[in-house]
Amino acid sequence: MSDDRKLETGHDWTQHGDTITGAGAAREVFRGIQADLNYFADKVGFEAVKVDGVLGPKTMAALKAVHLAVIASNPMLAATLVPPTTVAETAENAMASRTWLETTARKALGLTDLRRYHKGTGKEWNVKDAIAYGAGPVHDDFKALQADLNRFAKVVGFAPLTVDGFLGAKTAAATKAIYDALVAKNPMNAMTLFPAPDTKEECAEFCMFIRAWLEKSAGQLLAEAGA
Repeated sequence: MSDDRKLETGHDWTQHGDTITGAGAAREVFRGIQADLNYFADKVGFEAVKVDGVLGPKTMAALKAVHLAVIASNPMLAATLVPPTTVAETAENAMASRTWLETTARKALGLTDLRRYHKGTGKEWNVKDAIAYGAGPVHDDFKALQADLNRFAKVVGFAPLTVDGFLGAKTAAATKAIYDALVAKNPMNAMTLFPAPDTKEECAEFCMFIRAWLEKSAGQLLAEAGA
Protein backbone atom coordinates (compact mmCIF):
# COMPACT_ATOMS: atom_id res chain seq x y z
CA MET A 1 0.00 0.00 0.00
CA SER A 2 1.46 3.37 -1.04
CA ASP A 3 2.71 5.52 1.84
CA ASP A 4 0.61 8.50 0.71
CA ARG A 5 -2.58 6.82 -0.56
CA LYS A 6 -5.80 8.07 0.96
CA LEU A 7 -7.98 5.36 2.48
CA GLU A 8 -11.55 5.35 1.24
CA THR A 9 -14.78 4.98 3.17
CA GLY A 10 -16.84 2.00 2.10
CA HIS A 11 -13.76 0.27 0.71
CA ASP A 12 -10.97 0.56 3.27
CA TRP A 13 -13.03 1.49 6.32
CA THR A 14 -16.51 1.99 7.72
CA GLN A 15 -17.72 4.44 10.34
CA HIS A 16 -20.02 3.66 13.25
CA GLY A 17 -20.74 6.78 15.26
CA ASP A 18 -17.45 8.15 16.55
CA THR A 19 -15.40 5.07 15.68
CA ILE A 20 -13.99 3.71 12.42
CA THR A 21 -13.05 0.11 11.67
CA GLY A 22 -10.55 -0.75 8.97
CA ALA A 23 -10.86 -3.61 6.50
CA GLY A 24 -8.02 -5.72 5.09
CA ALA A 25 -4.74 -3.86 4.81
CA ALA A 26 -6.33 -0.70 6.23
CA ARG A 27 -6.82 -2.49 9.55
CA GLU A 28 -3.06 -3.02 9.74
CA VAL A 29 -2.53 0.66 8.92
CA PHE A 30 -4.88 1.69 11.74
CA ARG A 31 -3.20 -0.70 14.17
CA GLY A 32 0.09 0.75 13.02
CA ILE A 33 -0.87 4.37 13.63
CA GLN A 34 -2.05 3.48 17.13
CA ALA A 35 1.24 1.75 17.88
CA ASP A 36 3.11 4.72 16.42
CA LEU A 37 1.20 7.10 18.67
CA ASN A 38 2.00 5.06 21.78
CA TYR A 39 5.68 5.75 21.16
CA PHE A 40 4.91 9.42 21.96
CA ALA A 41 2.71 8.80 25.02
CA ASP A 42 5.32 9.38 27.73
CA LYS A 43 7.00 12.26 25.89
CA VAL A 44 3.79 14.16 25.12
CA GLY A 45 1.83 13.08 28.19
CA PHE A 46 -1.23 11.12 27.14
CA GLU A 47 -2.58 7.69 28.01
CA ALA A 48 -1.47 4.96 25.60
CA VAL A 49 -4.21 3.81 23.24
CA LYS A 50 -5.35 0.26 22.63
CA VAL A 51 -3.79 -1.15 19.45
CA ASP A 52 -6.91 -2.73 17.97
CA GLY A 53 -7.36 -1.11 14.54
CA VAL A 54 -10.48 0.77 15.64
CA LEU A 55 -10.02 4.52 15.42
CA GLY A 56 -12.00 6.46 17.99
CA PRO A 57 -11.85 9.39 20.43
CA LYS A 58 -8.70 8.18 22.24
CA THR A 59 -6.74 7.72 19.00
CA MET A 60 -7.92 11.14 17.82
CA ALA A 61 -6.94 12.78 21.11
CA ALA A 62 -3.49 11.19 20.96
CA LEU A 63 -2.86 12.36 17.39
CA LYS A 64 -4.04 15.87 18.27
CA ALA A 65 -1.77 15.90 21.31
CA VAL A 66 1.28 14.94 19.23
CA HIS A 67 0.36 17.53 16.58
CA LEU A 68 0.10 20.27 19.20
CA ALA A 69 3.38 19.22 20.80
CA VAL A 70 5.14 19.38 17.45
CA ILE A 71 3.72 22.84 16.75
CA ALA A 72 4.78 23.98 20.21
CA SER A 73 8.32 22.82 19.45
CA ASN A 74 8.34 24.57 16.08
CA PRO A 75 5.35 26.64 14.86
CA MET A 76 6.65 26.37 11.28
CA LEU A 77 5.62 22.68 11.33
CA ALA A 78 1.90 23.47 11.74
CA ALA A 79 1.13 22.77 8.09
CA THR A 80 3.07 19.49 7.83
CA LEU A 81 0.07 17.37 8.87
CA VAL A 82 -3.57 17.49 7.81
CA PRO A 83 -5.09 18.66 11.12
CA PRO A 84 -6.89 15.73 12.78
CA THR A 85 -10.28 17.44 13.16
CA THR A 86 -12.54 14.43 12.52
CA VAL A 87 -12.08 10.69 12.84
CA ALA A 88 -12.99 10.32 9.14
CA GLU A 89 -10.17 12.66 8.13
CA THR A 90 -7.78 10.74 10.34
CA ALA A 91 -8.81 7.46 8.70
CA GLU A 92 -8.54 8.90 5.20
CA ASN A 93 -5.06 10.32 5.83
CA ALA A 94 -3.75 7.51 8.05
CA MET A 95 -0.93 6.56 5.66
CA ALA A 96 0.40 10.12 5.46
CA SER A 97 -0.03 10.53 9.23
CA ARG A 98 2.13 7.48 9.90
CA THR A 99 4.88 8.94 7.71
CA TRP A 100 4.56 12.27 9.54
CA LEU A 101 4.79 10.61 12.95
CA GLU A 102 7.86 8.64 11.91
CA THR A 103 9.72 11.56 10.36
CA THR A 104 8.56 15.06 11.28
CA ALA A 105 7.13 14.37 14.75
CA ARG A 106 9.92 12.07 15.91
CA LYS A 107 12.59 14.55 14.84
CA ALA A 108 10.78 17.56 16.31
CA LEU A 109 10.28 15.85 19.67
CA GLY A 110 13.67 14.13 19.80
CA LEU A 111 12.53 10.49 19.66
CA THR A 112 14.93 8.56 17.45
CA ASP A 113 16.14 5.41 19.18
CA LEU A 114 13.67 2.86 17.75
CA ARG A 115 12.21 2.74 14.26
CA ARG A 116 10.01 0.55 12.12
CA TYR A 117 11.31 -1.28 9.07
CA HIS A 118 9.89 -0.57 5.63
CA LYS A 119 8.57 -3.07 3.10
CA GLY A 120 9.19 -3.00 -0.64
CA THR A 121 11.68 -3.51 -3.43
CA GLY A 122 14.93 -1.79 -2.52
CA LYS A 123 13.78 -1.20 1.06
CA GLU A 124 14.56 -3.02 4.29
CA TRP A 125 12.37 -6.10 3.88
CA ASN A 126 9.95 -7.76 1.52
CA VAL A 127 7.70 -10.80 1.22
CA LYS A 128 7.98 -13.93 -0.87
CA ASP A 129 5.22 -16.49 -0.55
CA ALA A 130 4.77 -17.27 3.16
CA ILE A 131 7.86 -15.54 4.52
CA ALA A 132 9.14 -12.02 5.16
CA TYR A 133 12.86 -11.59 4.62
CA GLY A 134 15.21 -8.74 5.46
CA ALA A 135 18.09 -7.14 3.62
CA GLY A 136 21.58 -6.89 5.15
CA PRO A 137 21.54 -6.07 8.88
CA VAL A 138 17.74 -6.33 8.97
CA HIS A 139 18.08 -10.04 8.18
CA ASP A 140 20.35 -10.32 11.22
CA ASP A 141 17.77 -8.48 13.32
CA PHE A 142 15.08 -10.92 12.15
CA LYS A 143 17.29 -13.82 13.25
CA ALA A 144 17.85 -12.13 16.59
CA LEU A 145 14.09 -11.70 17.01
CA GLN A 146 13.56 -15.43 16.53
CA ALA A 147 16.32 -16.21 19.03
CA ASP A 148 14.78 -13.77 21.53
CA LEU A 149 11.37 -15.39 21.11
CA ASN A 150 12.82 -18.86 21.68
CA ARG A 151 13.84 -17.86 25.21
CA PHE A 152 10.12 -17.90 26.06
CA ALA A 153 9.22 -21.16 24.29
CA LYS A 154 9.11 -23.41 27.37
CA VAL A 155 7.65 -20.76 29.68
CA VAL A 156 4.79 -19.82 27.36
CA GLY A 157 4.43 -23.16 25.58
CA PHE A 158 5.28 -23.02 21.89
CA ALA A 159 7.67 -24.99 19.71
CA PRO A 160 11.05 -23.26 19.30
CA LEU A 161 11.46 -21.41 16.03
CA THR A 162 14.12 -22.10 13.44
CA VAL A 163 16.53 -19.18 13.75
CA ASP A 164 17.02 -18.41 10.07
CA GLY A 165 15.87 -14.80 9.71
CA PHE A 166 12.86 -15.77 7.61
CA LEU A 167 9.71 -14.64 9.39
CA GLY A 168 6.47 -16.52 8.91
CA ALA A 169 3.25 -17.45 10.65
CA LYS A 170 5.12 -19.30 13.43
CA THR A 171 7.10 -16.18 14.36
CA ALA A 172 3.89 -14.13 14.52
CA ALA A 173 2.16 -16.83 16.59
CA ALA A 174 5.06 -17.02 19.05
CA THR A 175 5.05 -13.25 19.55
CA LYS A 176 1.28 -13.26 20.03
CA ALA A 177 1.51 -16.13 22.53
CA ILE A 178 3.95 -14.15 24.69
CA TYR A 179 1.78 -11.04 24.38
CA ASP A 180 -1.34 -12.97 25.42
CA ALA A 181 0.48 -14.47 28.41
CA LEU A 182 1.45 -11.01 29.64
CA VAL A 183 -2.01 -9.55 29.08
CA ALA A 184 -3.53 -12.46 31.01
CA LYS A 185 -1.41 -11.43 33.99
CA ASN A 186 -2.28 -7.74 33.69
CA PRO A 187 -4.62 -6.16 31.09
CA MET A 188 -2.50 -3.01 31.18
CA ASN A 189 0.20 -4.98 29.34
CA ALA A 190 -1.97 -4.69 26.22
CA MET A 191 -0.66 -1.14 25.68
CA THR A 192 2.38 -1.70 23.46
CA LEU A 193 4.45 0.17 20.88
CA PHE A 194 3.54 -2.43 18.26
CA PRO A 195 0.41 -4.34 17.20
CA ALA A 196 0.28 -7.81 18.76
CA PRO A 197 1.11 -9.42 15.43
CA ASP A 198 -1.48 -11.22 13.38
CA THR A 199 0.92 -11.47 10.46
CA LYS A 200 4.56 -11.89 9.52
CA GLU A 201 4.39 -8.41 8.03
CA GLU A 202 3.71 -6.84 11.42
CA CYS A 203 6.59 -8.83 12.94
CA ALA A 204 8.92 -7.53 10.23
CA GLU A 205 7.81 -3.91 10.40
CA PHE A 206 7.97 -3.70 14.20
CA CYS A 207 10.91 -6.07 14.76
CA MET A 208 12.97 -3.49 16.63
CA PHE A 209 10.07 -2.58 18.92
CA ILE A 210 9.19 -6.21 19.63
CA ARG A 211 12.78 -7.05 20.56
CA ALA A 212 12.92 -4.12 23.00
CA TRP A 213 9.59 -5.21 24.50
CA LEU A 214 10.79 -8.79 24.91
CA GLU A 215 13.78 -7.55 26.86
CA LYS A 216 12.06 -4.94 29.04
CA SER A 217 8.47 -6.10 29.53
CA ALA A 218 8.13 -9.76 28.62
CA GLY A 219 11.23 -10.61 30.62
CA GLN A 220 9.09 -10.74 33.75
CA LEU A 221 7.71 -14.07 32.51
CA LEU A 222 11.20 -15.51 32.54
CA ALA A 223 11.91 -14.06 35.97
CA GLU A 224 8.73 -15.55 37.43
CA ALA A 225 9.55 -18.94 35.95
CA GLY A 226 13.11 -18.80 37.24
CA ALA A 227 14.40 -19.19 33.70
